[in-house]
Amino acid sequence: MKTALLVSLVSSLALAAPRPARDTADVGKQGDYSVGIFNPLRIAILDGVELEANPLVFFVAPNVNARFRVIGGPLRLTAEAGLSLPTFGMRLMKGFFFPTWATSKNDIGWMLIPRVGVLLSGTVLDNDVWTVRTDAAFRVPLGPNSATQLNSFVAPLDILLAAPLTGVCARAGGAYDHAFGDTFRLRGEANLFITGGQGNLNVDGASVGPIAPLSELIVTAHVGLDIAVFKQSRITVGVLWANYDQGQTTTVKGADGFSERVRVRSNNFLPTLDYIWAGF
Repeated sequence: MKTALLVSLVSSLALAAPRPARDTADVGKQGDYSVGIFNPLRIAILDGVELEANPLVFFVAPNVNARFRVIGGPLRLTAEAGLSLPTFGMRLMKGFFFPTWATSKNDIGWMLIPRVGVLLSGTVLDNDVWTVRTDAAFRVPLGPNSATQLNSFVAPLDILLAAPLTGVCARAGGAYDHAFGDTFRLRGEANLFITGGQGNLNVDGASVGPIAPLSELIVTAHVGLDIAVFKQSRITVGVLWANYDQGQTTTVKGADGFSERVRVRSNNFLPTLDYIWAGF
């Protein structure tokens, strides 16, 4: 009895092949799907056509992204086009992420955020996948809008809201996904983001003015490990590094013996964790 139970358990955990690489140009066959706690829900409605949405925020910030296979084979090219309506969700955060708007007569206006992008992937060493991508999102105002940059000092949030708050967010990046046997995948990714105007440096709560604008460049890198569990799911753990201008300064002593304060870019490190279930 115990032997049969053990065999059954091992069989349920057995992996015929490594989990497929994530966030690539690969588009599933009709009926394929995946969803995570933080990763978006992705469903292939036709062979080579997928729809994805983030279920965590969908009902306060409706969003949808379509993925279309353009070229298949050793080199895969995929086009993406999406649309989101973030206004209602942003208004719900007014008293927390946007405290100055909590009592202000100004409000976050209605807007649409269209997004377009392309991904190119190739396979090497049987199960390793490299990917390069570029995408951009833009703000289309639907009326008066007083939204300004967030500067939350939490890189993923600033990037997520860059298009709604600064007007644009463009990205160019690349990733490499390596399979260690059938159980583990190690993924490394680097991205360069360009946003709209991030505002001016604040000193003691007051803006220094246009002589000290914050940089619009954000650089990120992420290293993550996927651990296969059961037949179709995985746990992902990793760390995200972000380098961008938060208005930080430091004191530097010059050759003349005098010290001065100079602007420096900040480095953020954030842990990442998710559980992703897929169906094929």
